[in-house]
Amino acid sequence: MTNPPGHLPEHAPVVIIGGGIIGVSTLYHLGKRGVENAILLERKQLASGTTWHAAGIVGQLRESGAQTELSKYTASLFTELEVETGQATGYKQNGTIHLALSEIRMEQLRRNRDHAARMEIEGSILDIDQLREIWPFVDYRDVLGGLFVPSNGQVNPLDVTQALAKGAKQNGCFIFENTPATRILTRNGKVSGVKTPHGTIATEKVLLAGGMWTAGFAKAHGVTVPLHAAEHFYIVTENLKDLPKTLPGLVVMEERTYWKEDAGKLLIGAFEAKGKAWGADGIPDHFEFDELPFDMEHVEPVLERIFERMPALAEMGIQTFFNGPESFTPDGRPYLGPAPEISGLFVAAGMNSNGILNSGGVGLTMAEWLVEGAPSRGMGALMTNRAHPFQANSAYNAERVTEAIGFHYGLHWPGRQVESARGIRRLPLHDRLKDKGAVFAERIGWEVPMYFDPSGAGWPTTPSIGYQHWFPAVEAECLAARDSAVLLDQSMYAKILVQGADAVRALNRVCGADMNVAVGTSVYTPFLNQRGGIEADVTVTRLSEDSFIVLTGHPSQIRDQAWIKAHVDPSWNVQIFDATSAYSLLTLQGPKSREILAAISGDDLSNGAFPFGAAREIDLAYARAWAIRRSFLGELGYELLIPTEFTAGVYEALIGAGEPQGLAPMGMFAMNHCRMEKAFRHFGHDIGEDDTPFETGLGFAVKLDKEDVFLGKEVLATQKSAGPATNDRLISIAVKNANLKEGPFLQHNETIWRGGEIVGYVTSGAWGFRIGRSVGLASLHNKNGISKSWIEEGGFSVRVAGTDYPVDARLSPFYDAAGERMRG
Repeated sequence: MTNPPGHLPEHAPVVIIGGGIIGVSTLYHLGKRGVENAILLERKQLASGTTWHAAGIVGQLRESGAQTELSKYTASLFTELEVETGQATGYKQNGTIHLALSEIRMEQLRRNRDHAARMEIEGSILDIDQLREIWPFVDYRDVLGGLFVPSNGQVNPLDVTQALAKGAKQNGCFIFENTPATRILTRNGKVSGVKTPHGTIATEKVLLAGGMWTAGFAKAHGVTVPLHAAEHFYIVTENLKDLPKTLPGLVVMEERTYWKEDAGKLLIGAFEAKGKAWGADGIPDHFEFDELPFDMEHVEPVLERIFERMPALAEMGIQTFFNGPESFTPDGRPYLGPAPEISGLFVAAGMNSNGILNSGGVGLTMAEWLVEGAPSRGMGALMTNRAHPFQANSAYNAERVTEAIGFHYGLHWPGRQVESARGIRRLPLHDRLKDKGAVFAERIGWEVPMYFDPSGAGWPTTPSIGYQHWFPAVEAECLAARDSAVLLDQSMYAKILVQGADAVRALNRVCGADMNVAVGTSVYTPFLNQRGGIEADVTVTRLSEDSFIVLTGHPSQIRDQAWIKAHVDPSWNVQIFDATSAYSLLTLQGPKSREILAAISGDDLSNGAFPFGAAREIDLAYARAWAIRRSFLGELGYELLIPTEFTAGVYEALIGAGEPQGLAPMGMFAMNHCRMEKAFRHFGHDIGEDDTPFETGLGFAVKLDKEDVFLGKEVLATQKSAGPATNDRLISIAVKNANLKEGPFLQHNETIWRGGEIVGYVTSGAWGFRIGRSVGLASLHNKNGISKSWIEEGGFSVRVAGTDYPVDARLSPFYDAAGERMRG
């Protein structure tokens, strides 16, 4: 039994708000870690929001290794939970089949099979006869094949929630149903308690796991958790006499449908490309185990596809037409971890209909965060502090959710674009770039130029995961960077001012490099954690004795500020200010960039006066701006930090001086292709919280003997003392004999082989237009150490969609390995 209202303890080490499977799983894992007297508050009954009507499918293969490991843990937990608690969970390991209706989807399934092998998950490609034998009920006339993962399964959501709750209580935790949290109390910006109708609980740690209620509750406390409820539809047939209990789940991604056996019936659901928002005016207080009206007109196109896929359904009875709400986030990923606005507040919400399969891993992760202060695996792509303040806007979330409900279904490819809630954040030069033919993609509300197509054709509609329609345009931009000059607008990048007498100490605490440098110096550095892992990848420029500006990627605008603030000693004199909107950031790159810049500036830009890594406040046309001598392309270049109101004038002057010299606009696609040739790391793809600088070739950005103590110093000192042959290392690879039309093209997670064994995987890849090769970065592991000689011995290959291709491997980049072009 759960504890009745009216018997609330006065104190608790942790209070969890929300009794869905995520909150209950976290409570269970707190109990397993010895946290007694942790409390969970549920407004009605456990699982009565969205958990109770979930399909309960438990898959394992996710986009990253860390997320896959957590999904594997969930599957393992479900196999053991019933034995541990005596409470049935309904878990059965009957597997999952994904069908392919196109060559693109078939290649994706082969790539997924390769990724599964690295993660030690059994998976096999099945032909039509094999598929019919396992799943004989659907029409295979347009099916090319499928991927079968036998270790996937399904579970009863209500039963498994109760099992987790029982396990939590057996380990000294408490659950209070019919006890809504009405307010999180704070003192000096920190959590101090939780108020309920039955009393107040003093606590310093709160986990907000309120499902679709989370956004509104968080917003009332000044906290941004962007999510919104949408209607989710499925049907359930009547009992089918010969339906096997062991029937695997079935997913037809291109038709946006999923199918599963459910107590002798078939449950068939879908995630539409255009869904229906629900609860825009708030979730009703009385909502508990409720259903929504079934909108037959809205669902009719999906039902038609379902009945075409399984014609026998026409002769079967449909017992249930179900519609229930589920919450979805603007980017299709959950929000996990500390809320940057309130110290001691944590969030686990926005599961995007993956709450059941996420539950074990998320509960484990949140318990680690709450107890140890950090998770044991990097959660970068899922962290709460990736949300930007504007995303608390209710209208934005209501529109985006109509598309977000279908993010995980349909055909995924690089040209697939978000269509909802567009035009929110625009670069200062948006209209001018549009006139130049910019083709925009949405990134956290920003309209970001990806490539330039003066014809105005825009994004192609024919999907491809190989050669792309925009390659000729991107190639022209890359070659212009090599041969003349390009101008790239990166104004969406975050600019964080760190000021005050103790600014050096504050930055040195989180940075690997030494920040005590001369005024007018730009330093490349990682932010570090206690494990020596990389929390951010930034440049820091010293503007004056007590003023610095941090430049970081736009996804990290809030996260990186929060990391600095979290490690500032309260006694220090430090102010942190988000200056993103105060400055534009134009990047001028290429061998003619100095000549072009000199044409609109009277300052000395010679290499002697203005070397690589220097920063100068200079005249630009009629403005004053900071020029920073850096490059993410590997060419001579300058990052121009311009007060926003002067941007248009400086831009016009650059165009006037540069176009006669061959200056061309560049988009983000070309920047990525160029950085791959230079083996420049990308945070979130190639490096992250689980990687140290010494493992990823960034040891040069760590100064172990700097005066100030910094995060992870002891770990990194130990790692460096062990010598250069670490067990893990990031290297450059290039596929031998690849060609631009046919590839192979490296993307992410392709396995690297040597001597018949998997020794690593591709972290990112692209076609190198300046060198004419298919290139990538690869993370290698060798228990005997990865030395330069071991790499130079060769014998490496990369497996792409089931086919092995020999590769050249090296520690240095394939383009201008000595860095002479950007330092010239």
